[in-house]
Order: sequence, then structure tokens, then C-alpha cells
Amino acid sequence: MDEPVLQLEKGDEAGSRLRRALPMPGWQAPLSLMLGIAAGLLLLAAFPAGGRGEALVTMAMPESRSMAMPRISAGRAGNAAPLVVIDAGHGGFDPGATGPSGLAEKDVVLPIALALRERLLELGAVRVALTREGDRFLPLEERVALAESLEPDLFVSIHADSAPVEEARGANVYVLSPRASDAEAMALARDFNAADGAADTGDAALGDVEAVLAELARRETTLGSARIADRLESRIRAAMPVHGRFRRGANLVVLRSARMPSILFEAGYISNAEDAARIGSEAGREAIVDAMAGAITAGLLAVDR
Repeated sequence: MDEPVLQLEKGDEAGSRLRRALPMPGWQAPLSLMLGIAAGLLLLAAFPAGGRGEALVTMAMPESRSMAMPRISAGRAGNAAPLVVIDAGHGGFDPGATGPSGLAEKDVVLPIALALRERLLELGAVRVALTREGDRFLPLEERVALAESLEPDLFVSIHADSAPVEEARGANVYVLSPRASDAEAMALARDFNAADGAADTGDAALGDVEAVLAELARRETTLGSARIADRLESRIRAAMPVHGRFRRGANLVVLRSARMPSILFEAGYISNAEDAARIGSEAGREAIVDAMAGAITAGLLAVDR
């Protein structure tokens, strides 16, 4: 057997700290399996039960690495209208969170994204593009790169949250903040950014002047993000439950762009049976889409719809 293997040490957390080791001839002991994502790769690890010993790891490269450009739909808006890029979270081999009935986050957020595109086009005020229109995986940084290449006026990432306690429910919106607004936002950023091994380089690769300019640009885009989030809050509160403080700040990979205002919307807790039923239903999606479309057009065009 000449496949690469990794060495696990007792205390390692679900393979988050694995070290390369020499190939091994095989196992006789019972095996444990671990499936995860790192650096945009699908990893399947098999290792001796108990967590100590060498692990055989298989890595798969997603087909989506081709960076196919999203399709821009203009409808009645025309080619000069503001552009909104909608990002349905997860996809492909990455299901995201899973609800008590087995409902996967990736299968909930894509219909919301598709319906939001149609609603925005019906309003005729903006152009729309989606990072994914089908069930495919995109690494976090590739989602941002795809959006930035289109030079949009707004980037909207749509997700559904989960919690270890079923009582947690309600929607939230996140904008970029170097410091998390609360413990939940901090935990979300940690888990979200680590989900596919996204790099946390910030402006480290830039020179001093470039880093300062990038930070100034990011402050400007953050103001635009906050404007959309504020418009969204009243509409969401009128339509569905909200989880504590609606608008939160976190240092999420998909919000770090200095080139476009960005928000991440959590439609609800898929781990909660009521929320899962709401966001998985046509009526629930319609309520979300109406609120988001109204907030987007109001925030970008300074009009209420």
C-alpha cells in the first residue's frame, strides 16, 4: 500500500492537527472513519479505533475548481443597474448543517437563492448573479473571488444555522467585524472559516501602503453592508422569529472583501424543528425572499418597496 498516511496523536480534535507519516502495510484493528473538508478538498480518513496510530487519508479535488464565471441576469433592469451576487452556502459533497429530519442546509439555501433572484428580477431594479445554481461545492475563498470578478454592488451569502440545543431558533444577519459581537458570533466565525480550510491571511501579503488602502476600502464597504443589514432587520422581524440580537459582527471569510459590501444571512436554525419546517416550506421561503428583496432594493437604490 503506497497511499499517503497521516499520524494521529491522542487528543487531536477530529483530525484538525494531523501530521504526515510513512506508508503502512495495512491494519488488523477496528477502524474509525472521518469525513471532512480542508483547503477545499474532500478528505476521508480511516484510522484505528481509539484515536492513536496512523491514518490512511484519501483526498478528492472537487470538479468546481474551474472557476466558471456566474451568469448575470438583468431582466428589465438593464446593464447599468446595480449588480447583486447571491451565494447559496455549501453544496456538492458539503451538506452544511443537517436538521432533525435529515434536511440538509445546502438543499434549503439554494431554493432561497434562486427565488431571491427571481424576485429581484421581477422588481426590475437590479441585475443578479449566483455563485452556484446547482448542487456543487465551492470553497469559501473561491465564492468571494467569483463575486469580486463581477465587481458587484452587493454580495449576499445565504445559510441556515445549527445549535447543540434544539431550542435555538430565529434568523440573523452578519456583517464584517474584526472582533465578534458576541460569543455565538465568535463560535460561528471559528467553525465557518475552518469548514474548508480557508486561509486567514488578511492583508499580510500586501505592503504597508497597500494594506492601509485596503483597510480604508474595507471600512467603506462595511458601511454599505451595514446599510443593507439595517434595512433587512425591520422586514425580517415583521415576518419571522429573530435569534436574539439580529445584526451581528464576525470576521467571516466571505465578508472580508474590500471591493464589495457583503452580508451573510442565517435564515434560521435547521437544528430546530419549527425553523427547519419554516425555511424548508414555500411559504417560509417567500417570506424570507420578500424581506431580503425589499431590503436590497431599499439599501442600494434608497427606495422602499
